[in-house]
Amino acid sequence: MSTITEAQEALAQIHASRAQLARIVPCPPSRHLAFAALEAGIVASPAAAPYQLLALAPLLLGLVLIVRWDRRRLGMFINGYRRGRTRRVIAAFLPIVAALYAASVYFVLARQMVWPSLVLGAIMFAVATWMSMVWQRVFVRELEAGL
Repeated sequence: MSTITEAQEALAQIHASRAQLARIVPCPPSRHLAFAALEAGIVASPAAAPYQLLALAPLLLGLVLIVRWDRRRLGMFINGYRRGRTRRVIAAFLPIVAALYAASVYFVLARQMVWPSLVLGAIMFAVATWMSMVWQRVFVRELEAGL
């Protein structure tokens, strides 16, 4: 077999693998909601001051469980910070998380008000659910395009 034929077959296998992954990667709504709950928990965590570190512990456990869930479902965990077009989604998302978290900290520490942190956490839940779905759509398009 020629080197060119072998290379063409290898490329065909790569494209077939990407197409198969694009078919199975879309996750159930519960996966988007689980991610959103973690993000909302981070934003709302200042409300638990002075026990904020204790409030973050279940979130770390939740992260571990999501990674395990993805590995069982897909055979791997796909890092959200991967290179490609999905990084633009994350670049748009992180400033929102940072701003909502900073506002949450401000209300708790400077104003001694807990309820705004909870409201900001609810806002983060909605934003994170939407961003998770957008990220998935962009990732599937990348796979289908062979990027």
